[in-house]
Amino acid sequence: MDLMIQSQLAENVEGGVLLDVAADDLNVRAYVVIASVDLAVVEKLVPVSVFESGAQVHVAGMQVNTDITEEVIQILENMSPQDIVVFLCENAVVYGETLAVLGIKH
Repeated sequence: MDLMIQSQLAENVEGGVLLDVAADDLNVRAYVVIASVDLAVVEKLVPVSVFESGAQVHVAGMQVNTDITEEVIQILENMSPQDIVVFLCENAVVYGETLAVLGIKH
């Protein structure tokens, strides 16, 4: 399934950005940060109110050997409105590629 993905910057966060993502009829928020795959990073980024709201929080470790496009699309296809995704990018190159797939040119 090919998704038409567009994003807008919602805010800058430590190590990256928070985006409002529109993928076809799906509207979700995505944190894209340069960080190691560590749940403590997720807990620091995502407000407690999100966890308490019942929204699903999806986490993806994006690495150099990851097919960035495939990973992003697979996650978005499994999300529901109001869900949150956190992309933990291994380095600046992976961060840039992830943003590009989400429709952000930097």
